[in-house]
Amino acid sequence: MSLVVLTNIPTPYRTAFFDALAEEAARAGKRFHVLYCAKTEPGRHWPYDASKMRHAHTVLRGFHPSFTGIHAHLNPGVLAELNRLKPDTLLIAGSWNTPTMLIAGLNIYSPHPRRFFWSEGHADAALHKGGLIAWARRRVYRTFDGFAVPNAKSAEWALAQAGGTQPVITLPNAIDAPFFARPSAAARAESRAALGLSGEGRVLVQVSALTDRKGVLELAKAFQSLPSDVRRGTTLLFVGDGERRAELAAIAAASSGAIRVLGQLPPAEVRRVLWASDAFVLNTRLDPNPLSAIEAAAAGLPIVMSSAAGNIREVVETSNTGFVINDPSDPSESLRAVLSASDAQLAEMGGRAAQLSRSQFDAPAVARSLVKQLYP
Repeated sequence: MSLVVLTNIPTPYRTAFFDALAEEAARAGKRFHVLYCAKTEPGRHWPYDASKMRHAHTVLRGFHPSFTGIHAHLNPGVLAELNRLKPDTLLIAGSWNTPTMLIAGLNIYSPHPRRFFWSEGHADAALHKGGLIAWARRRVYRTFDGFAVPNAKSAEWALAQAGGTQPVITLPNAIDAPFFARPSAAARAESRAALGLSGEGRVLVQVSALTDRKGVLELAKAFQSLPSDVRRGTTLLFVGDGERRAELAAIAAASSGAIRVLGQLPPAEVRRVLWASDAFVLNTRLDPNPLSAIEAAAAGLPIVMSSAAGNIREVVETSNTGFVINDPSDPSESLRAVLSASDAQLAEMGGRAAQLSRSQFDAPAVARSLVKQLYP
């Protein structure tokens, strides 16, 4: 009896989760193996280091063409590997139209495993809601025995595409919650000092790609347009890089220090910025399941996030951990709400966010939940 995951490439947050899943599967008496289509993809800068990965895995041989920013994988040997591993459950993660994922669904080996599609897609994030691509997507979805999804929006989408009642298991993106947890109240002041931030005044931060999709220009302009008595010395930080960085930097330069663009930072530095902040913002226009908000929750920050995010219900609404941006083109109302909230209110929201991250999104907790759902 074994569980096999087929996914595109090893990424730090996924490999850490797979390490935890390997331990949990072993406790349940199950073998666990991950098949990677490739070691990396264009634009991904994480080094592949097998010595740091504690789960059994294979990097498949194959071809990896790129078309207009879309990176495909074709690994003809995937069926031979699956026949060798003989999983009772196969979890396929990634894009539904990746050639390797389609090959893995041929089921020409025996015994046939249960095939779950692990997808973050949802209706708000779908690029093709009609036409030939939508038809092909529905056909592929209907070949799966079930779905693994991170949130309710994704569950609704998967079942709508499949047109059936296949089982749905909950599988949110997992994080290392202790890594991001703020160790003490003193960490806030220490982090601010290290970043050259004033000890007074609130600090808001958005960690994301600096692109139109993430609504960075709209957020910066809305923040700048707030009356000075509303901002009250607040600083808005942006962490990340992307096509809108130059324009964002120009807005920051004219803000008299109220807006700062910190650029791309390694995880430890991102953590420092989170510890220095009073609230996290994500003004996204299109996001299936943003991980940055979960990491910010682990740091104990209230979350101000767009309703376009797939996990808005789970991360913000259900647990009352922050504020919802209803219109990413103008997040002014939500900015006013977080800035007018008292310190005590923000602390309560941040405390609920930290508890949520530990119970729902920490890698060992997610791994335990997955194994229990697959093997009740």
